[in-house]
Amino acid sequence: MQLSFPGLAPPRDVIEQNHYTQRWPAGKSISYLYEDAVVVIGIPANYNVARWLGCRVWELTRLWAPDGHRPNLLTQAISSAVSQFKRRDLADALISYADPNMGHSGGVYRAASWVYLGQSEEGRAYRNPTGIVIARRAFHSGSDHINKAEIEARGFTQLRLPGKHRFARALNKIGRAAVAGRVSR
Repeated sequence: MQLSFPGLAPPRDVIEQNHYTQRWPAGKSISYLYEDAVVVIGIPANYNVARWLGCRVWELTRLWAPDGHRPNLLTQAISSAVSQFKRRDLADALISYADPNMGHSGGVYRAASWVYLGQSEEGRAYRNPTGIVIARRAFHSGSDHINKAEIEARGFTQLRLPGKHRFARALNKIGRAAVAGRVSR
């Protein structure tokens, strides 16, 4: 579901044209606009995160605002989207990730009162002979599934990347207990 306002490009177009991933998230998503910012909340790509956290979880999958935006715009956009999403009663908690490989530390989540839950496991990607880095999952999805040996035979080099910083935001009593349980572990 996309919520949009007259005069503004649809959130999907904004994300696909401007977000560093250049992709709309797979699966069910709900987008929120706040001034010039776009927040997308969807079903988590990792279906095990709900089991890991111990409650119903959705993920803040995309966050974008134009370069040079006013201070605190992203924090306010997150807070507004969370408030609106909470009314839907689809999840007990939200989770999001800040990718240090993209220079993100999660300051915007800290400012929006999300709880830091540590770093995820390291990730893997591949560098092609011209130096371009391609996500591992690009080789393992769709009909072109190839294994590590085949990827390396094509001249790609495997990279091990630091895990992403994981943040959570409880939406109700069940979510608060689940998030608190992860903080103390």
